Amino acid sequence: MKRLESILVATDFSDPAHHAVRKAALLAEHHDARLTLLHVVNPAGSTSLRQWFGPSIDIDLKVAQARATLRRFAAEIDGRHGVAARFQVVVGEAFDEIRRASEGAELLVLGKRGRSRIRNLVTGGTADRLLRLCRRPMLIVKAPLDGLYRSILVPVDFTASSQACLLSAAGLVRTAKIHVLHALDSNDEFEMRMADVPDAEIRDHRDIVDAELNIRMQGLAAKAEVESSRLATAVRRGPAWASTLDHAGKQGADLIVVGKHGASAVAEFLLGSVTRRLLAESTCDLMVLPRAAVETLRARHDVQAGRALPARGRNRDARPLAPTPSRRAS
Repeated sequence: MKRLESILVATDFSDPAHHAVRKAALLAEHHDARLTLLHVVNPAGSTSLRQWFGPSIDIDLKVAQARATLRRFAAEIDGRHGVAARFQVVVGEAFDEIRRASEGAELLVLGKRGRSRIRNLVTGGTADRLLRLCRRPMLIVKAPLDGLYRSILVPVDFTASSQACLLSAAGLVRTAKIHVLHALDSNDEFEMRMADVPDAEIRDHRDIVDAELNIRMQGLAAKAEVESSRLATAVRRGPAWASTLDHAGKQGADLIVVGKHGASAVAEFLLGSVTRRLLAESTCDLMVLPRAAVETLRARHDVQAGRALPARGRNRDARPLAPTPSRRAS
């Protein structure tokens, strides 16, 4: 993965959002990237003074206060990291404005508010809606700043998104250890036991399967240019989300990178995908690559490796998107 050139971090001035701002600043310093701080003022919530002074007074006050706060953030970031952060305040609905602004960035960073496990699995706020519909890689910050990421876990299923996730993980922090995990959720061993296959043969079968999967993961990592000195692979058995969380805890991972597969809106909303389960229950940060970001990363890597697709076969999503102008509050 090439270095990041532009990072957008959205803040509502909560503690989780403050953690997100600090991590975005650290990554911007690491990549020498442009950093933009965004705050959205929702006019629907500005009703306290309208009855007395008219509709714009309360909004204007909140915009001025937000600008003053972002100006202090930018000065602190410049002093600590040497990054000249830009900032902007827009008026509108948070989801719409953040999604629009993210089209001009390569990485969107958000803080995740703590909520109950059940609520996270069933319904969600701005971050959950962005996970479903945003086209840019999203970094969901859950833990306070503790330096650059040192241990990154990438669960893979050998689909098209796996290589893109490895590219992102390897390029995000080039000194981090990359743990590649495949969760094998099959009934092979159960069926073998039901057929009275001896335990020794079952263990031999497991060893053969694990060896083959580790070789596949090593090959996948090599294609993503992950150095062998940074790489560790593992095979776990069980549901993907549970295996990922357990392995992350045992390896001390401070970031999990996953690709988001297409699914129906009903399944996403009611049942919860692997990504939703990880977002709800992981204690470390989570980076999510939507389908459009996966296609873009793979296309860029193919071009850099001299495997550019013919013009007619190239997906439109593989081209970098032009920045969309944001509506600045005046």
